Amino acid sequence: MIVKTEKKQKMSLKPKIFISYSWSPILNKNWTLELAERLTRDGIHVIIDEWDAKEGQDKFHFMEKMVNDPEIQNVLIICNKDYTEKANMKKGGVGIESQIVSSEIYNNVGQDKFIPIVRESYDNGKACLPTFVNTRFYIDLSNTEQFEENYEQLIRRIFGKPKHKRPPIGEAPAYISEDEPTFLQTAHKYRPLRESLINGKSNTVGLLSDYFDLFDKTLKDFLIPSNIDPNNPPIDETIISKFEQLKSLRDEYIETMIAYVKYSVVDQEWLFKILESAYNAVNSKIQDLYYDYNNHLQLFLYEMFLYLISILLKHDKYDCIAFLLKNHYGAEHEHYDLDFKLYSQTFNNYNKYLDEIHNGRLKLNRASVSADLIKERATNHTITFEDILETDTLLHYCGLLMHNTFWVPRLSIYNRGSGKPKIIQRMKSKRFFEKVKPILDVNSKKELLEKVNLLNKNIYNNFQGFNYRFIGVFEIFKTDEICIIE
Repeated sequence: MIVKTEKKQKMSLKPKIFISYSWSPILNKNWTLELAERLTRDGIHVIIDEWDAKEGQDKFHFMEKMVNDPEIQNVLIICNKDYTEKANMKKGGVGIESQIVSSEIYNNVGQDKFIPIVRESYDNGKACLPTFVNTRFYIDLSNTEQFEENYEQLIRRIFGKPKHKRPPIGEAPAYISEDEPTFLQTAHKYRPLRESLINGKSNTVGLLSDYFDLFDKTLKDFLIPSNIDPNNPPIDETIISKFEQLKSLRDEYIETMIAYVKYSVVDQEWLFKILESAYNAVNSKIQDLYYDYNNHLQLFLYEMFLYLISILLKHDKYDCIAFLLKNHYGAEHEHYDLDFKLYSQTFNNYNKYLDEIHNGRLKLNRASVSADLIKERATNHTITFEDILETDTLLHYCGLLMHNTFWVPRLSIYNRGSGKPKIIQRMKSKRFFEKVKPILDVNSKKELLEKVNLLNKNIYNNFQGFNYRFIGVFEIFKTDEICIIE
């Protein structure tokens, strides 16, 4: 209680300042007095000769006393043309006052007691500042348009309450602590691209094209050749190591997509092409995904898709999401004709070497090693693990309603509570349902419920027998929970 009382008393103290200024022209004197009155009304104890100097008192002794008084927190130096000229020429009362101040400043270079206030500027726009303070930071109150903003800066400076505070120091990025940092071909393209997206520059389209061309080439750099020895080291360890090395690329991708969706007009055809191209960069030469060693790249594609849909959800891009979910992705093969696959077949493959072999070899008894790995590296502050977890579950329902196919929500093993995505909870609102219905591929509540009833309950109930935690499609879409609020 004592500590709190002392803190309250300290906060109640009024800062005390002194104002040094020129009496000429009379407009400057009147302006300074008005400033002093306003500062007083804003809780500051102002000392100024017009109020505090007594008849018969030596004005230079008064000035010297104010400058050296430890109770005076700040000295405001009102700099107009007259003050600047007299101070530089050491002329008259201002000249003597400025010598007293300059002596203090020169004797203590770090002195922050004195605050130059620019009252006037020269015709060339340069601030009127006497030589002894012309290297100091100043506050400009000469411009009517910026007066209020700069006056607030002055008040904050006197009270020691800056507008912008230093943020807490966080942890170093993960790549700093890596023993062998991963070199990415995309690294030199990423920063100029992101800056171009944020600032709306005209070269953004070209930079996007260049970046994602390198993105696909970088994915190929992480392919594991089929002729390696899978036992030394164990292939599942190699796969996990490769997946961890891909985190830097994943982080670039997330930040690029956040900037693109936030600052650009979203081109759904272009996003579709990016996803399709990344899939083919990874899979075009793979004959059998189940037996292929590149489970880390399959998992990366799954993660990549989850984050993109989550970003689009965050920015209400429901028509774009519907486009990406509804259309078929062209899958290229080295020795076969082009194949076409739905999103659930393209970006959600079973990871044999992670969820089966690695899990069994180390006797981890985990429901999904793949989900564990994604959760461990879900470090983005804009799109959190909870965001991609909800997206994963939502994509399960969308796959059933759009195509009657299964998207396995692997992250749902981490569901807590009901596991009901917020976006579905919000469908109680008719207005919100109208916005999001494209991602369910329906036009009305009636059509939604009809689609659900047409699904095969026996097949679906067998699917739910795995270790995933989510509400079944027949329970989550109910008449009394959709479109019941205007």
